[in-house]
Amino acid sequence: MGIFDALAEHAGLPFERGRMLPAEAYTDPAVLAAEHASLFADGWVCVGRTADVAAVGDYITGEIPVANSSSGGRSVIVIRGDDGTLGAFDNVCVHRGATLLEGCGNEQRITCPYHAWAFRLDGSLIGAPYMNASNEADGVAFTPSRHSLVSLSVDVWEGFVFVSANPHAPPLVGRLAQLTAVVEPFRMADYVTVHRQTDVWHTNWKLMFENFMDAYHIFKVHRATFGKSGDNTLDTHMRAGTLDHAHHVVIHAAGGDIAHVDNTALTGDERKTIVLGAIFPTHVMQLQPDWLWYLQISPLGVDRVRIRWEIAVAPEMLSAQVDPAAYVADVVALVEQVNAEDHPVVEGVFRGVQRPQFPRGPLSYLERNVFDFDRFVATRLTQDAR
Repeated sequence: MGIFDALAEHAGLPFERGRMLPAEAYTDPAVLAAEHASLFADGWVCVGRTADVAAVGDYITGEIPVANSSSGGRSVIVIRGDDGTLGAFDNVCVHRGATLLEGCGNEQRITCPYHAWAFRLDGSLIGAPYMNASNEADGVAFTPSRHSLVSLSVDVWEGFVFVSANPHAPPLVGRLAQLTAVVEPFRMADYVTVHRQTDVWHTNWKLMFENFMDAYHIFKVHRATFGKSGDNTLDTHMRAGTLDHAHHVVIHAAGGDIAHVDNTALTGDERKTIVLGAIFPTHVMQLQPDWLWYLQISPLGVDRVRIRWEIAVAPEMLSAQVDPAAYVADVVALVEQVNAEDHPVVEGVFRGVQRPQFPRGPLSYLERNVFDFDRFVATRLTQDAR
């Protein structure tokens, strides 16, 4: 049986018979090529948060994974326009291909660093030096209106900014209704970004995604961090996902509020609830009443993944700190320790799937979200192949 036949069979499994994806799904370049064509080319990919593009001219850069790209993908810009709306564009000058912007910041015009072609915030070309004597391909005089930046679809969900190369990509809101109902009370769009970091791990991108949504490994791998105060497995409540998203929640029933006293939006158990959420194909997040940690995942090949991650803090929590820098440093140190605990394990799993002799045992109920993600991958790859 070929890998795509095996994936088609996997897509039809009920959770009660769920297993890990076939080992070849993590190692076969043909699968990664199909993922680029079926999952990334038409899907919504998170590139940042609205809090980071609040003012006119504020911009962030990100990427849509594409095949055969050592850089990780198609570089994109999201920028707040003069009319207050967000626009998304390829981060490449339409003249000679120079990268226009790096990282994040604020620009009142987008100016190419190579030949100074200047673009308005809506992507239209203002003008270009020393082009007056040039002609277009059809022989007419150089016409700036023909040379706008290539635009992309942009959508916003709960303070996260998503882009898609598909001009007809259906809006996220209706597809994420179940997850929206869970996270909306947290008002995470107001959280303040305090840290950004990029790492590269030597593993398959799906193993990274699965690990983040795996509630089964916490008591073992993270006993020195998230499990430091005891095993919270019984406080974990799994939720069935869809072909768009998945989530589970951890309610610290015996613990006190995680929310600050000034947070009046959260009530009851919400004040001590942590949400682990995923929006397929590449966005995962850990949302708490006090802070938010989210990852943008981009494959660099079957065996490497780039992880861009950020931490944001609830505004009332940050403003209440006597020493905000020390508080942020503690949160960042915790997340870095969690990553350090996961890193060797996830890379070890990738080494394991290259030895496909293991039988792939049944899933725990705590791996429900792993099943949801794998079902999404298997379904999309095999539906699009038919």
